Amino acid sequence: MNAGYLILDCFVDEPACLGVPPFVAPYPRYIYGALTASGIPPEHITYKTIDYLRERDYRLEGDYSIVFLIGGAVVPGKYLGYKIGTLAEIRSIIGYNPRIPFAVGGLVSHALKEDYSPNATFLLCDIEKYASNFVKGNLRDEFRTIRDIQEWSVLGSDVVLQHPDYPQIICEIETYRGCPRQQHCSFCSESLQHTLDFREQNHILDEIKSLCLQGIKRFRLGRQADILQYKTEYKEFRNGFPRPSVNETGSLFASLKSLREVYAIDIFIDNANPGTILNFPEDSETILKSIADTITPGDTLALGVESLDPNVVLRNNLKIHQADLITVIDIVNRLGGRRVDGITQLLPGINLIHGLPGESRNTFKINYEGLLAIAERGLLLKRINIRKILPFPGTKAFMEKHVINEHLKNRYEYYKNKIRHDIDGPMLKRVFPVGLILRNLRVEDQRYEYSYARQLASYPITCIIPEKLPLKSFLDVLVVGHRERSLIALPHPIHINQLSQKSLEAIPGVSRGLAREIIHQRPFPDRGTLLMLMQNINPVMTAHLDL
Repeated sequence: MNAGYLILDCFVDEPACLGVPPFVAPYPRYIYGALTASGIPPEHITYKTIDYLRERDYRLEGDYSIVFLIGGAVVPGKYLGYKIGTLAEIRSIIGYNPRIPFAVGGLVSHALKEDYSPNATFLLCDIEKYASNFVKGNLRDEFRTIRDIQEWSVLGSDVVLQHPDYPQIICEIETYRGCPRQQHCSFCSESLQHTLDFREQNHILDEIKSLCLQGIKRFRLGRQADILQYKTEYKEFRNGFPRPSVNETGSLFASLKSLREVYAIDIFIDNANPGTILNFPEDSETILKSIADTITPGDTLALGVESLDPNVVLRNNLKIHQADLITVIDIVNRLGGRRVDGITQLLPGINLIHGLPGESRNTFKINYEGLLAIAERGLLLKRINIRKILPFPGTKAFMEKHVINEHLKNRYEYYKNKIRHDIDGPMLKRVFPVGLILRNLRVEDQRYEYSYARQLASYPITCIIPEKLPLKSFLDVLVVGHRERSLIALPHPIHINQLSQKSLEAIPGVSRGLAREIIHQRPFPDRGTLLMLMQNINPVMTAHLDL
């Protein structure tokens, strides 16, 4: 048997886990930890991403005892700088390397389980457990335990050193898996988990500490269905939602706050269930205060609303109705809406899904009116995410996918565009006003003479910069304009003597003619001379002008 073991990360985007760079999912770290705990020397374990194979026409170089392939796109989306591995690509990888055995894990295995591939095993339990079993000569597909993860999560921290973007990555941290609700949403893959497993607080902290020692500075508590439900005790239920554990969750975030101060790290969060906030508002407020006091400013509390249509809510066992959404959004705004250096501490984000059973032409109007009501109340939303459902094998929505009405596609596109124009655009101006400084953005893409940059954070806003900047470089920017879902920004401070005409024209109040006059008179000897020429521009801009 050959000695090499390959962890091949094709990236995952699951309802409760994101592993598309800059995010690194727990999967590769757990696999690496399981292998090393089983006695495999670290030098015999290699980590690669799918981009490595894309550059080589999906053909592996060298021989491996086994390849542990991770994949899973459950929610379709667009990514800046990276592309998640598709089912076709994963089939190509397996097919183009017939002499190498593959163990395929992540939720993609559920979609490929009917495929016949003599060199591939499609795992329906945990790939990290299979890795441990494989080394011992046991080929059973089994679920891992919390005790397993206690050891593997710490031992697996070394693998991040092999990531192509190291150390500029965000490690997704699992707090628990499964969904605490008594009944699950029709589409949710968390219902496929065999049980509800909560990790102990000290295990979570030990994992983060081990990653800190490897030079990682950014973490997101994203591998859970609802951060408010960490270690719920199931002592009381309201409408199928258990009462959250204020003490356990509060203690976790108090410890994370101390950790953040000691290691100078960024802490972000992801999912929360709006039903938990609605049914237990006082408990949720206490927890949200702890969260807002701990996390890095500018974070997003992602709320899985999915639909506000009563028929769709009932048929798919969703969480909240239109009349109650305002209450939930108001609570999050009150507790997280304060600004730190101009940046909001914690704002809600809303996820909507098109294609759910029970949807009608009226569904889109109801969703639009619900979002519009939030805006008209003066409340803030960090993002509105609208996606088409991708029914996953084993879920109720998958079994009912024949009822999805494709004739509603045009209606969907109309209201999606209407939401972008009427709500997203104006909301963006309020959350990110002209003159706001955003710190430490990374250039992730270039298109023509424009650069696309974002903060390494959870759900960061994309900034379009009318300058060609080096990829993967970092800079501060000043917001100078808005699109429906992105910002127009300039490098901060604004060096007038260096900017292109296109960038000059992006400054509010600078016309094409004025931009040409600025270029004609450059270089300016001092700010006074410059300000005389630019005295009619937006006053918010003048404080940021430099030579």
